[in-house]
Amino acid sequence: MKLIIDLIEDIRTGINNDKEFSLVVMGLEEKDKSVFVPSWQSGVCSMKLDEESKKLFIFLGKEEALRIGGVVENLNHLSNEKMMYEVCVSYLKEGKRFDSSLLGFGESLQEKKYLLFIPK
Repeated sequence: MKLIIDLIEDIRTGINNDKEFSLVVMGLEEKDKSVFVPSWQSGVCSMKLDEESKKLFIFLGKEEALRIGGVVENLNHLSNEKMMYEVCVSYLKEGKRFDSSLLGFGESLQEKKYLLFIPK
C-alpha cells in the first residue's frame, strides 16, 4: 500500500518535481515468482480524493495524461491527515470497475513519464 505522502516524496526524489513529466500507470504481469514484466500502460486523466474511504483514486483515460506540475501542486495543499490516504488506481475492464493498490513507482527519463506500477 502506497500513501499520498509516499507518492509526493518519490516524485521529489525520483524526478525532482519536473513539471514536464506526464503521470502514467503501468500494469505489471507476474511471470515467475517475484518477476514482473510490463503488460500495458495508460495515462492518468483525473484524480479524486475520497474522504469516506480515505483514498486518492487515480483514473485512467484516453485523454492527454496529467502533468506532474499540476499533480504536485494539488497534492501539496492537502492536510497532513489526508497525506496519509492510500493511492489507488481505478479502471474499467470488461465493463467492471477495478480499484488497484500501487506496487511502486518509477520513471522513464527519456520519455518524461513518471510511472505508477499496479498488478495486471
